Amino acid sequence: MQKIALLTCQNNDQITDDSLLIEALQKSGRYEVSNIPWDEDHDWSKFEKVIIRTTWDYTSRIEEFLAKMTLINTQTRLINSLQIVKWNHHKGYLKELEDKDVLIVPTVFFTFPQKVAIPLGWQQDKFILKPCVSASSYNTFVVTRQELEDDSYRSKLFNTDWMLQPFMEEILKGEISLHYFNSHFSHAIIKIPKAGDFRVQEEYGGNIVSYTPSEYLLSEAKKILSHINEPLLFARIDVVPMNNDFALMELELIEPSLYFRKDSKSAERFVEALDQF
Repeated sequence: MQKIALLTCQNNDQITDDSLLIEALQKSGRYEVSNIPWDEDHDWSKFEKVIIRTTWDYTSRIEEFLAKMTLINTQTRLINSLQIVKWNHHKGYLKELEDKDVLIVPTVFFTFPQKVAIPLGWQQDKFILKPCVSASSYNTFVVTRQELEDDSYRSKLFNTDWMLQPFMEEILKGEISLHYFNSHFSHAIIKIPKAGDFRVQEEYGGNIVSYTPSEYLLSEAKKILSHINEPLLFARIDVVPMNNDFALMELELIEPSLYFRKDSKSAERFVEALDQF
């Protein structure tokens, strides 16, 4: 029986269904599971694998988090890998994927206090500002063209890397999330914001519904994953419809919600993927 650790965070009172994953792991009879806050001190070498799961406070403590993942990596196998964590925690990876012909939501990257200019081809009057290291819409703002042109947006910012995107009206119809375990498609959902909001997360009132993706969308998602050279136990691809296609919003490889409760076999698929990983 393998000893594994699932990394979480202290006082995790956010919506999560990883209890279904733990149940499936234990039911398999192949794993002895410990659920451990990532910032606790442990002898990680006693675990054969340490899997990053609900470490949802890491973005506000990124240097500490990276240091701990580096430490764990010296003692046992970290999943997903340390290389993936270092690459995926900063949303600059979107630019790298765009350079490989992945369609992303149009994005301009800048570092505060640098000013940002609206590209000439952007015709929208509303925009999204968010840090390049962030999660769950934290410190995400809607700003108008006038605010950007007057520089009044700068009062909302702090010294870090930022990204500017057009406000995608399509998000009001839902953001699609495709879940992959060991590079095999498992299940999909669509996250629909509540009326009057643009944030799709459940903590902001978003509605989560099972979703059946088209073969075209699955083929596009497969192309995105083909650009990742590290093995992935889990991946979540978040897309939004754009110009009769699908644009990548985020490629979640560190601690995504995996919505096991939306597919009765998904936790079992995760366990089967882990068996082969």
